[in-house]
Amino acid sequence: PKTTSSQNMTTISTATSFTASVRSNSASLARSSKRPSVVSHRAVRAPVSCPSSTPRDGADQAAVPSELVGRRAMLSAALISSLALDLGVMPAVAASLSGPTDGPVLVVGATGNTGRRVVAQLRAKGVAVRAGSRDTKKASSLGLAAAGAELVQLDVLDKASIEAAMQGCTAVICATGFTPSLNFKKDNPAKVDHEGTDNLVAVATAPGSSVKRFVLVTSLLTNAKAAGQGNNDNYKFLNALGGVLDEKLAAELNLRASGLDYVIVRPGGLSNEAPEAVGNLIVRGEDTTFGLETDPGREISRDTVAAVCVEALFQDAAAKRVVEVVSSPSAPVLPVDKWFA
Repeated sequence: PKTTSSQNMTTISTATSFTASVRSNSASLARSSKRPSVVSHRAVRAPVSCPSSTPRDGADQAAVPSELVGRRAMLSAALISSLALDLGVMPAVAASLSGPTDGPVLVVGATGNTGRRVVAQLRAKGVAVRAGSRDTKKASSLGLAAAGAELVQLDVLDKASIEAAMQGCTAVICATGFTPSLNFKKDNPAKVDHEGTDNLVAVATAPGSSVKRFVLVTSLLTNAKAAGQGNNDNYKFLNALGGVLDEKLAAELNLRASGLDYVIVRPGGLSNEAPEAVGNLIVRGEDTTFGLETDPGREISRDTVAAVCVEALFQDAAAKRVVEVVSSPSAPVLPVDKWFA
């Protein structure tokens, strides 16, 4: 379903509408009167060599020594880069990890059903992992330490614990999700899925952060209203749990506006069954899959979701992408190098 132009100005529903929305709202989003995009372009623009004008007296003009030009270029680049950092502008380039040794990777929500699978798959690739959770004893009991992960205490509502856990990490995979409990003032979607994710992003973008890429697991139908699916029974049923899909959308929007190199993974219904039982991976674009019977798939194995998250760290093509993932037994096998193509 197509969104209206007014919806595109206020809600991000596709990669194109996101760009338009950011431009239209730049006055309210910018932290200074200077446009970050201008600074960004200057920072990456190569020095321009300008030919000298015709000499008035017929004599050749003296050429500027190349070493002086080089010094000037380096000083200009340094000054512009410093200004860009002051403005909070992040480089607009892909920041995928170079390989398994390019770590550690912080997995947030590591004791969850999806998070623990992410940890296992990263360790299988030889990637150094910090498994972040509120309960390190639970993480240990699940075998995360035995798999070679470093266990770290992390509460997404406690910035100090986030800072300690994220220090020196090159990437973050966030697989958190609120779990209903008696402590609903803290364990609710607004706190965990929204505020908690925002806290992670804030630390990842703070001065001195070494985070290159941030992978966020959310859900199908987070943007249902803008995609014309506000009356979708799946959306209404899921969102009845404390507005969880709306809170996830708010976290998505904040991440996309942060300047971080991000990948957002929106899975369908999560299954604890093995991929062989659920089907082959189907990767679709943003706001194209709504849990309908007419969709090519509705469920997906948590193992497959974990595999997508891990692969998102290493593919340049995954940069600043929102992918919706489901599975089907009738779907053909999708090569890994086509997951983000």
